[in-house]
Amino acid sequence: MKATIAVCSVFALMALTQCATFRQNELQSWKKSKDGWNTSYSGQVRQDADADAGAGAGRAAARAGKPSSPSAKQPAGRQPTPKASAATAQKQRPEAPLGGIISEEMWDELFPNRLGRKAGSGRGDFYAFAALVEAAKRFPRFLHEGDEAQRRRELAAFLAHLSQETGGFRYLEQLTVTRSYSVASKEYPPVDGKEYYGRGPIQLSYSYNYGQFSSAYFGDKRVLLNNPELLATDSVVSFGSAIWFWMTGQSPKPSCHDVMTGGWEPGDMDTDANRLPGFGLTLNIINASQCGKASEHAQRRYDLYDKYCSYFGVTKGDNCECTNQLPYGKKSL
Repeated sequence: MKATIAVCSVFALMALTQCATFRQNELQSWKKSKDGWNTSYSGQVRQDADADAGAGAGRAAARAGKPSSPSAKQPAGRQPTPKASAATAQKQRPEAPLGGIISEEMWDELFPNRLGRKAGSGRGDFYAFAALVEAAKRFPRFLHEGDEAQRRRELAAFLAHLSQETGGFRYLEQLTVTRSYSVASKEYPPVDGKEYYGRGPIQLSYSYNYGQFSSAYFGDKRVLLNNPELLATDSVVSFGSAIWFWMTGQSPKPSCHDVMTGGWEPGDMDTDANRLPGFGLTLNIINASQCGKASEHAQRRYDLYDKYCSYFGVTKGDNCECTNQLPYGKKSL
């Protein structure tokens, strides 16, 4: 009987030892998995925290008027991890609204008094950030070409012109209309009784521009030729008109987009006219009458461009003025 008890005790001890060993192995395996998960999770959180810290530093530097590094401010869209390839980064970039350069918070900070934003205005927030983002979806190349610095300069240039045209997005239609903007054309004929003066963030003017934009945006030139007022009632279409004008070259003028992102090189005639890539040429494209001379109106645009470049943490680049450029449409200064 004692022998039987002893044998049973031995087997029981062996079973307990095996269970303990199995449990220890199981705990070690679980701990290894847990540690790996924690490392991965902590790494992602750190990357996100660093990105947020960089964005905050960029905003602080901008408010203080100090340029930050081009990569410091990334408020919109998660950036690729350091291990991501260039191809992966290029693929991910279009997913970020407006190139990941500006957020709604920054938009509100830059344009706090824009049209209709204040409660009780009765108009609604016509120049809302969401309307800009929605309009940009129709133009996927906008703010998604060129290197990081070029894309930041492009947005700075775009906002400088729009700010000047609208008084900081406070105005929707041309304040003083002294002449007709209807131009006889077989392709884009103006409609009797309709006016094609400046409307929207870039103050799109002339019947042929309304017709061309309408064809590009709606697939039908008659939509805006018959209803030019739509640029003052539909904020997404209104922003769309500004982006379309910015992205579209009209010979002999290149597009402002290509000028700011390195997609255009001057020919001999442009070089002789001192029309070289830079912010100055975008003014020559938009309003040539302000070029080839010292201009108070042009200076305000230069100052705005300088302000927005500083805000977005990028240098201004070359050829920032058009004072010495031959204006489009003229043969001499």
